[in-house]
Amino acid sequence: MGKRSRPDVFQGNLKKKFYFEGWYNKIVDESADHIYAFIPTIALNKKEKTSHAFIQYLDGVNAIAEYFKYSLEDFENLSTKQYEIQIGENYFSLDRIHIDIDQGDYKINGDLRYIDPVLWPKKFLQPGVMGWFSYMPFMETYHGMVSMNHKIQGTLTINGESVDFNNGKGYIEKDWGKSFPSAWIWTQSNHFSNPNLSFMFSIAKIPFLGMNFNGFLSVLWHEENFYKFATYTRAKVKTLDINPDNLHFLVEDKNYTLDFEIAKKGIGSGNLKAPQEGVMSGHVAESINSKIKLKLLDKKKNIIIIDDLGVNAGLEIKDPEVLKPKR
Repeated sequence: MGKRSRPDVFQGNLKKKFYFEGWYNKIVDESADHIYAFIPTIALNKKEKTSHAFIQYLDGVNAIAEYFKYSLEDFENLSTKQYEIQIGENYFSLDRIHIDIDQGDYKINGDLRYIDPVLWPKKFLQPGVMGWFSYMPFMETYHGMVSMNHKIQGTLTINGESVDFNNGKGYIEKDWGKSFPSAWIWTQSNHFSNPNLSFMFSIAKIPFLGMNFNGFLSVLWHEENFYKFATYTRAKVKTLDINPDNLHFLVEDKNYTLDFEIAKKGIGSGNLKAPQEGVMSGHVAESINSKIKLKLLDKKKNIIIIDDLGVNAGLEIKDPEVLKPKR
């Protein structure tokens, strides 16, 4: 199965006609006064001759997104066995990042170490968070979990301001394929009152073999245990309520009920670019300062396993109405 069994590793090659691949690195300092995401990516479109590498930068506190463009030659995949890439002088891996950006109005540099990353528990039919869908060819987008939670050590200097990330927290995931879906909701937090709790949920309209279906996946890491809810596990999204101030979800399988509410009101968002046929022509608003009320119920034992509030949460919403479950 090769690279498909290691979703964190670079999945593509630079000869593809239409392709993108990017790694979402979220970093939050101990006080949560500084919340950032760095997203190193390549975007290939040989037809339009627009292929290039770039790093998207999101400042969650100030709701600012920036796009730092590099030539395709500036991208280098450094390993076939682990996540390790370089764009220009910028280095990204499971263990550390080195940032050296000097473009436009921004000068960002420094080194961060990632400590004790929480990795996906690999099985043959579940090499990654997409389960056996990871092995399916011709899908528009693939999703990978790199680290659900890790500690951070180090500092970054951002336009002359030194930001201390010692004892901060980080998160890494990735996407690759041809295009982002036409509609999706994504959210994530690893800042709960319980430090050993992380949560991610994504639902999207997925084209497959000439049809479309609403596929979803969700993972909770809690006290060393993984709880997985997804289309491939036969879990169901029972409720998706879209309100002015929040989104409310109810997800069930035969063993558990997952109930969560995502705050929309009063959060700022930066406008990130999204890939369409390898061209960064799409747009999506993303915030990383939302909140998630999260509850997990064991149906058989009738006990609440998790009841917590996640902050510094990521949230993306694109045409959510089409994702509502049919009554």
